[in-house]
Amino acid sequence: MTERLYSDLVWIWPFVSPPEDYEEEVASFQKRFAGHGVRAGASVLHLGSGGGSIDFHLKRHYRVTGVELSQAMVDYAKSINPDVEYLRGDIRDVRLGRTFDAVLLHDASAYLTSLSDLTAAYRTAAAHLRPGGPMVTPPEELRTRFKQHRTDVDTRVRGDIAVTTIEADFDADPSDTWFEKTFVFLIRDRGRLTIEADTHLNGLYNLDDMLAAMREAGFDLEVSRWELSDLALDEDYPLVTAVRRSP
Repeated sequence: MTERLYSDLVWIWPFVSPPEDYEEEVASFQKRFAGHGVRAGASVLHLGSGGGSIDFHLKRHYRVTGVELSQAMVDYAKSINPDVEYLRGDIRDVRLGRTFDAVLLHDASAYLTSLSDLTAAYRTAAAHLRPGGPMVTPPEELRTRFKQHRTDVDTRVRGDIAVTTIEADFDADPSDTWFEKTFVFLIRDRGRLTIEADTHLNGLYNLDDMLAAMREAGFDLEVSRWELSDLALDEDYPLVTAVRRSP
């Protein structure tokens, strides 16, 4: 892991991706799980569980196991959700030797920058599901909605610390399957300013290629529009429910 947000800058996670941002998203996942017989108290495997903000809400409904590559993020997530099982592992090849009622693959898919890696993660999900079990996954960055030099700015304040996060996207080669997302953090601690930068490589795909990879990994697919209130109506935001086929 070379991304600073998942290592030495993990402490600013509450300013970048706090639990309160995810309640509506988790409700949308819960709706799709329920549509495939996943009841309250069922087991859910969260592949690429990050800082635990999603699990903060998932654990209210399910028995959650999170798998995350960054040890710093595992430690942070445990501090937020001590009642959730967290394991360190690579979502492309981890095998836990057990199955779950459902799988969630969320933001971590953004860090899979080749179709082979993406397919490997989908195979991991399939390996941990019973036939008929659902994987819910929002395709992260699609070419149809990518904007060169797109920049977003957000400021959050907690106590004496304010963090302004600037995100800027750049794709040097439209023929490949990844782009650069650069973060600049303006951190004011009791008025004193520190500036930190962090560049991430994120996957960038056509939706049809992602769906083909899921089918190759053993899933039948249902694609619906993600119904979150903060998503623009004129943009394409799919949410995929992938159902594990029988062998």
